[in-house]
Amino acid sequence: MKRFVGPLLTVALAFSVSTSAFAAVGQAKPEVYNKSIGQIIHPNYVESLIEKREVAETKAVCEAEIAILEESLKSLRDEMKALREVKPVDEEAMSVLKEEEKALNDQIKAKRDSLQKAIERIKMVIKYGEEATAQIEALKAAFAEEEVAVKESKEAIKAEIDALLAAEEVDEEKVAELQAAEKALNDDLKVKRDEMNKAIERVKSVVKYGEEAVAKIEAAKEAFEAEESVAKESRDAIKAEIDALLAAEEVDEEKVAELQAAEKAINDELKVKRDAMNKIVEGVKLVAEYGEEVANKILAAKEAFEAEESVAKESRDAIKAEIDALLAAEEVDEEKVAELQAAEKALNDELKVKRDEMNKFVENLKLVAKYGEEVANSIEALKAAFEVEDSAAKESRDAIKAEIDALLAAEEVDEEKVAELRAAEKALNDELKVKRDEMNAQIDRIKLVAEYGEDVIIKIEEQQALFGEKIVALEESKNAIKEEIDALREVKPVDEAAVAELKAQEKDLNDQIKAAKDALEIAIDDILYAVIAE
Repeated sequence: MKRFVGPLLTVALAFSVSTSAFAAVGQAKPEVYNKSIGQIIHPNYVESLIEKREVAETKAVCEAEIAILEESLKSLRDEMKALREVKPVDEEAMSVLKEEEKALNDQIKAKRDSLQKAIERIKMVIKYGEEATAQIEALKAAFAEEEVAVKESKEAIKAEIDALLAAEEVDEEKVAELQAAEKALNDDLKVKRDEMNKAIERVKSVVKYGEEAVAKIEAAKEAFEAEESVAKESRDAIKAEIDALLAAEEVDEEKVAELQAAEKAINDELKVKRDAMNKIVEGVKLVAEYGEEVANKILAAKEAFEAEESVAKESRDAIKAEIDALLAAEEVDEEKVAELQAAEKALNDELKVKRDEMNKFVENLKLVAKYGEEVANSIEALKAAFEVEDSAAKESRDAIKAEIDALLAAEEVDEEKVAELRAAEKALNDELKVKRDEMNAQIDRIKLVAEYGEDVIIKIEEQQALFGEKIVALEESKNAIKEEIDALREVKPVDEAAVAELKAQEKDLNDQIKAAKDALEIAIDDILYAVIAE
């Protein structure tokens, strides 16, 4: 078994060293300095970076204003304290100061509320843009006005109800009328809230897909909803007819079956129309995201696969029916059943291959559209190389599993050999995971180079190497100090002064490590923000 384990461990160790050159001993998860570039610049990184910078700028301005107000508040409170110490206290002067204190507190609160709103707006503008944000704000403001008006009307109604209920003789009819009016107001407000939310979602969709695409999606959905409404009416009528037939003394089973078939036909037709609508929506979104040519190729690939899937389903259904018939016979032809089951499996396997091919084709089209053909080809090459390794690993695993099964089936099981084989199987899985992670890291890097440029990515990696070397050295010093502390504590009585001195050094090193990590994060942010801001 050494021929399996030795090379596997060597490969795993080599990869570990190459990808985590700066990993500290016993470190559980990657830090900024030894993460892959894809782990650092994750999908939301850019948005969060812009948000962080914009928010920091706004906060700095607002907090400076708040600091001035808080300083005034502190001076005012000192003045109030001094005033209280003089007896008798000048209550009139104190009252004036209290009013000033309240005004300052209100200003500080208003500033903080304003800051929070400004931060929320910054986030929205970054995500959806200034125009869309203004539209969303207008929708919310219009609804807020309606909500205030409704609240006033409800309070008036409640006051009227309370007055009626407090009377000696309660006018129940009037109370019920007012309660219905109150409910109508709530229902109307809910409708308006739903309309506002729908309008806001539309604004966001327009940002993502464009006005033309959203209009097409809405038209497709509205057309389907109209058909769905008609179908629902027909179904309700059929159900009512079925219920009437079933309630009769003598049930017309033939008619019931006929109506149930009609109901199923409506549902089937509606499903076809829903699927067609979903395809239209998918097509519109694909065009908006990748362009018409790419969208048409993707849709054509999916349609071609669906046609093959439909044929395969028919064949499978026929095979299953044949199997069921064989199994229902008095004497089961086991050989024929096994043959049919093998044919069914072959169909499923073939369909899976075709599905995988279709998904690869679609993914490649999207990659070409987003990053260009050269990048897409590089990614495909990496994936193809990994698939070869994956296939080889699968063969090795299957051979190991077969060997384990043979050992376990023996009269006397060689537990040591079984354990050795299982360890080899685990080593194969671990090695494959390392290679998969390496491939994914390379793919992430290729995409990021295409997006930001090779020089930007190299600058970040250089900063990682620079700070990583420094951090690892600091970590090693810290671990050495920890060992010294442990050694000192083993000697009784413990030299507490020496321990305290070493603990102080350990704290200083921790502070340096944290400062280095923070500085690296800032350096990476600066490199990327410079590109974004161009």
